[in-house]
Amino acid sequence: MKLSNLLNPGKWSLSRKFLSIVLLILLIPLASIGLLKEIEKTLFSNLRENLLLSSRLIGNQLAQNKTWFDESLLPDSSQFLGKELFVFPLSRSFNLDGYFDDDWAEYDKYRQEYYQGKTGFSILLGSFERHLILSLKIDDQSIIYPSSDNPFLSDRIEIEYKDQFNEYHQIVLLPKTDGDFPVLSLKNKQLKMDWRFKAHWIRTVDGFNVEIKFPSGLKPRQLKVVQKNVNKARQKKYLQTVSSSRYDINPLVWPSTKLVNYIQNIELPDAQRIWVIDTRGRVLTSAGDLLNTERSFSSNPILNWILNNQSELPIDPRANNLHLDSEEIYSAQRGVASTRVENIKNTEHSIALAATPIQINNQVVGVLLLEENVARVQIVQKKTLINMFGIILAVFVLVMWIIFWYVSRMVGRIKHLNKAIDKVVDRQGRMSEPLDICAEDGDELDDLYRAFGQMGGRLYEYNDHLEKLASRLSHELRTPIAIVRSSLDNLLLNCQTEEDKEVIERALSGNQRLGEIISRMRQASGVKDAMQTAEKEWVDIEDFLRNIIVGYSQSFEGFSFQFRSSLNAKRQYLSPELFSEMLDKLIANAMEFSQENSPIIIQLEGQKGACCLRVINSGPLISKKNRRKIFQSLVSIRTSQQATGTNLGLGLYVVKLIAEFHQGKASAKNLLDDSGVEFSVCFQSNKP
Repeated sequence: MKLSNLLNPGKWSLSRKFLSIVLLILLIPLASIGLLKEIEKTLFSNLRENLLLSSRLIGNQLAQNKTWFDESLLPDSSQFLGKELFVFPLSRSFNLDGYFDDDWAEYDKYRQEYYQGKTGFSILLGSFERHLILSLKIDDQSIIYPSSDNPFLSDRIEIEYKDQFNEYHQIVLLPKTDGDFPVLSLKNKQLKMDWRFKAHWIRTVDGFNVEIKFPSGLKPRQLKVVQKNVNKARQKKYLQTVSSSRYDINPLVWPSTKLVNYIQNIELPDAQRIWVIDTRGRVLTSAGDLLNTERSFSSNPILNWILNNQSELPIDPRANNLHLDSEEIYSAQRGVASTRVENIKNTEHSIALAATPIQINNQVVGVLLLEENVARVQIVQKKTLINMFGIILAVFVLVMWIIFWYVSRMVGRIKHLNKAIDKVVDRQGRMSEPLDICAEDGDELDDLYRAFGQMGGRLYEYNDHLEKLASRLSHELRTPIAIVRSSLDNLLLNCQTEEDKEVIERALSGNQRLGEIISRMRQASGVKDAMQTAEKEWVDIEDFLRNIIVGYSQSFEGFSFQFRSSLNAKRQYLSPELFSEMLDKLIANAMEFSQENSPIIIQLEGQKGACCLRVINSGPLISKKNRRKIFQSLVSIRTSQQATGTNLGLGLYVVKLIAEFHQGKASAKNLLDDSGVEFSVCFQSNKP
């Protein structure tokens, strides 16, 4: 189809026009989707503003409680080389039993590890009823217990700390059997029982667990844990020493208990989390969970794509962090609140966050960070959008179904009419049977059905009249022509002058040519009639053609005939009479155009399951526009020099009719070297 026609709707087919209407209707939901996208952007903007407003409200409430930040012990980390140790608030049901499953379950993910090879320990600190609780998990495959002679020749844990009065202390834990055991204070290399401490020891598969309860009210500012592992008993050589801080004692971060309780008691919506951070980015407390979302429709992929709806977060990027840093936090530490929607790296998920400074007496003492999972927000805030989308989708589906039903029904009726016409009209335009179309009283298509039916009936009658005209004319003209010829013969016998004789001979010649024309017309009509009663049979086509070609050689001594065969399946299902008639027409055509002293080649071969008969002769070429035209009725492309007698262009037309009778096809082409022409008749091999 030309580009100009594609751009001109007036040149479009009905299917293309209806398709364009459907595409225009598609713009309705697409425009709705675009509107929903814009609404979604507005919701995101509102989410950020609401989140920032909520963070400011909570931050202002925290700023009203200055004592909470004064109670928090927050050391200046820049003065220490060791890592900070955080003290977490424990539940009221805490038991000193050496097990971590229940009491430490919420904070066990923050356990800090210190290992050298396979030997080492992990440490976790908590506060319970004004007591500092220290949990140690020691990995040691061979425990060397202390002897009464020298307790230092054994595996042990040494803990150094500075209290709130900046006084230095050191305690020692020596391995014992499972259960409670005394804590030893080390002063001037002398060990003494310190009953203020309570400790519990439990053996494990990999080593042992220890829980230590510090005295009430003792809030160390700095603490260091050292594991000393003896290689072998009675030796003074240590195999390994593992320390929580290699060069310096570790600072302890003590958040305010009141601050922690206040944040923990805030009722947060699902998928929202709150953080309180000091000016150095250390987490004082947090509450909430971003992974806790309702999934009312998040499993629907279509709605997820249209509304950009997100499922639950696969990971929480800040879940176990004790230090937080981001541009929003830095901005809040400088006293400027900020908000944004953060895209999680390598995922399609987002988190909305807002950071607000906590200011007391115009001084920033901390930052309140509020996070919210965008997926939860979309689920909660877009319920009305889902209802609207459902209504639009239902209306769109209904309209599309009606249009498709109407269009498919109309196109189907048109296709049915087209098939009915194609069924009765062949490629040459002949109507093989009347056009039988049933039409009811209905729309314009029913009127078109009736018009085509009436036109088809009239065309069939006219076509039948034309096909039988040749037979009728030959029958009606045969007797007058015979009378004219006999009269001219009598005149020729009785003519007196040479001039009269010449006139009569010209009249006889014209009468003879008229007789030949009628004979050829009867011949073409006879072939059609013969095809109605012709019967096919199995014939050895190679012997059949060879015998016919021998007859040609004897009858036409001035021509040379060559027969070639490469056919494997020699037995073919055909009508011998019609096939020989077809070959006669091809040979006659070849002899008429063949050059002197050049053979006429009759070739038989198999090609892709078909049997092909080819007649090749030298002579003038056929132009491309005439290669299919020459097989039509009453078509002759001979020049005045080539016309040697009466020719109506019926020979090759008969060839085409006989080829189609054998479910084949006749064709013509020039030879590759332009030395002549090849006529081919190919039909399916061995098909009864």
